[in-house]
Amino acid sequence: MPSTVIVRRAFRQDLESIAEIVRKASGGRSAPDQGTLLERLFEWAYFVSATSRIMGVVRWQATNFVACLKDLHVYPPTQRRRMGAPLLERVEEEAKALACEVALLIADQRSSWRAIKFYRSLGYERAKPEEVARAWRDVIEEHQGTGEIVLLKRLR
Repeated sequence: MPSTVIVRRAFRQDLESIAEIVRKASGGRSAPDQGTLLERLFEWAYFVSATSRIMGVVRWQATNFVACLKDLHVYPPTQRRRMGAPLLERVEEEAKALACEVALLIADQRSSWRAIKFYRSLGYERAKPEEVARAWRDVIEEHQGTGEIVLLKRLR
């Protein structure tokens, strides 16, 4: 019988596991040190999904009725649906409770087609900044880095 997936807020003691997941899931393209993660932990909310160990992580922040999600990583990738879907659902629940209108998922443009397909299966669509509401565009401009794409899901 498969272990139950638990989604919870990340704690300081999770930083080593988060760093390992990000490094492995990104194929080494992203390898934040614990100092960087600790700084992000105070600025953003992190959620982790776990069974007996942490296998998924996402960080997010609500600004101007917009939920901005970054650094969604699941390792191993074969656990994407099992670990990633509950993470996104939890963030969406939190965002709705804060009256967010939309969730903006910012992903590396080198994300695999499987990852993009997964995001689309959960209702996220590719968004061009010039085609979205001004308040949403402001959040994109603030948080989107070079080499990143934005996927959007309306929450209400």
